[in-house]
Amino acid sequence: MSRPQNQKRPRVNQSKPPSKKAKLTRERNFSLEFWDNLSKVWLTPRALRELDRQNKTQPWPKFPVPKLHPTQLAQFARHGGPDLCYLRGYTERNSLTEDISSSRSLTSQSRQTRSTNATSVGTRTKSSAYGKEFQQHLTDYNIYRADYDYDDDAPEPKNLAQIHQELTVERASLSPSQFTPSAFRDFKQRNAQATFKKDVMRTIIPMISGNSSIHNQQDVRFTKLKPMTNQNAVKPQPDFFDGARLGDLTQKVRNDQAILSTGIPTKHPSVPVEPNFFLEVKGPNGNAAVAQRQACYDGAYGARAMHALQNYHDEPIYDGNAYTYSSTYHDGNLKLYAHHVTAPAAPEGRPEYHMTQINGWQMTGNIHTFRRGATAFRNARDYAERHRNSFIRAANAIPIQGTTVTQADLVETKEEVSGPLGLHPSEDNTVYTAWQDADYALQQQIADSSRSLTAADR
Repeated sequence: MSRPQNQKRPRVNQSKPPSKKAKLTRERNFSLEFWDNLSKVWLTPRALRELDRQNKTQPWPKFPVPKLHPTQLAQFARHGGPDLCYLRGYTERNSLTEDISSSRSLTSQSRQTRSTNATSVGTRTKSSAYGKEFQQHLTDYNIYRADYDYDDDAPEPKNLAQIHQELTVERASLSPSQFTPSAFRDFKQRNAQATFKKDVMRTIIPMISGNSSIHNQQDVRFTKLKPMTNQNAVKPQPDFFDGARLGDLTQKVRNDQAILSTGIPTKHPSVPVEPNFFLEVKGPNGNAAVAQRQACYDGAYGARAMHALQNYHDEPIYDGNAYTYSSTYHDGNLKLYAHHVTAPAAPEGRPEYHMTQINGWQMTGNIHTFRRGATAFRNARDYAERHRNSFIRAANAIPIQGTTVTQADLVETKEEVSGPLGLHPSEDNTVYTAWQDADYALQQQIADSSRSLTAADR
């Protein structure tokens, strides 16, 4: 039933209702300082919008306007008209642009009331904050992605062979009796039905990660960490990451400024700290290159956190080993990366953070490829946890300056470290060789600390 129309004639002095402002759909550009500091600006939609914005803020150039008289118009017309060079460089007026935009908005609204428009095939997609300009930004701050073109050979972690060995250890949960062909068909069906990133995180990633007691969190922005580049950069927000519990760090360690600024991402006590495993996910229509840039950014934060924890109350050393891992998943493709830090190239320079691809798997290809990819993913999480726990226990065992370490403290520390209770039990019966090596290194460090304190007392 149609509504009765208002037949009253509007009064002359009646004001028109305020027109609705068009909703801004484009995301905010980076700050002016971000663009000015780039060593190279890529031709991206964000860069073009920034160029338009800066052009609109430039003052109009002033040129002398020639005087014309009616008697001269015929002569000008015979020679092509008057010279209009003085109009060059003028930008469009903001008020005129707003009027045109408002007019187009009202026209579009009136058309929508008469008919339903089909979605345009040529609709421009949303550009990402992790575009090529952000990739250049990371490179300018010595954070290098996996496919970066180095002048020399790409630096690989010294423990890369050990990493490959650890990630290929078989897991009982992925044996033929546990992960059956029907389970693999279910995985492929879920992957085909996933439309958005949240679908992938909810239905697909749990089948890859399996059951684990490792402390983790999803989609949390790191608001309290010292920026890896500068204050103008976007803050990392991993889709998924592993870390320790805040209570795993002693109070003196977690209150240390070096640990606070690198290893405790937020003010919330339940969020994992000292993260060193990250996952970035994209939906079927997402951008795999963006996922890799996000993983590179996340991994640099994790590598810095592990390096600060490893060198807690000590001079920084760069052993060239990787203690941080990241992974990306996009349209059935799972990739795994290792991240390590190297010393600055110059005495006053910045450390360099490198991303190395460990392997990649097409998880929907066949059940054997799925088993290999899921095995590496789960083993990487366990291996990252062992690195993390080893560094945390070593930092917790370092005495506060001015205190004396007693024999009872050493015995208590040894019992705490050497026992298997500190590790979350793996779902497989794995040999803890790496853990024993870390335990031995920790005991050696405690012994060295004890000898130095004894010498100081003398």
